[in-house]
Amino acid sequence: MKLTNGHQRAHIRIGQSDRSRLGAILSMELVLVLPIFMVLLFAVVEFSLLASARNRMSDAARCGVRELCINDESPDLIRQELTKRLGPKLSQGIVIDVRAAARAGEVANVRVTVPMKNATPDLLWLTGFSVQNRFLTAEAPMVREHDNLQTGLQRL
Repeated sequence: MKLTNGHQRAHIRIGQSDRSRLGAILSMELVLVLPIFMVLLFAVVEFSLLASARNRMSDAARCGVRELCINDESPDLIRQELTKRLGPKLSQGIVIDVRAAARAGEVANVRVTVPMKNATPDLLWLTGFSVQNRFLTAEAPMVREHDNLQTGLQRL
């Protein structure tokens, strides 16, 4: 032992059995922590994909209801445009409910419903959270502000 500044320092030798015990402890920690880490990682990925799909659906619904109110498009054309906008993966099994406003002051509404399984792989099914038979929904209401844009332009 050396004396350094009034403190004793001991050199400890780690034997082979101590190293194997340390390795066993580290592998046991890995076995206990790895599943929790993987579940957290899968949850972050799955909920990020769901949030991204929900944002795309909300944006598409807002664009659809705007076209419905401003350009007075037909509901069938709105459905076709939304299906194209969402792409082939999200548009499988999609339900688009379009409610047009007949006159100024009425509320037009576009509601988009997509199965969750189209938006994300089912990563958390082992934990009890499955996306099977669950749906994402986005709705966009808008008040129609004019009866016809052309008649408003003719008055000017």
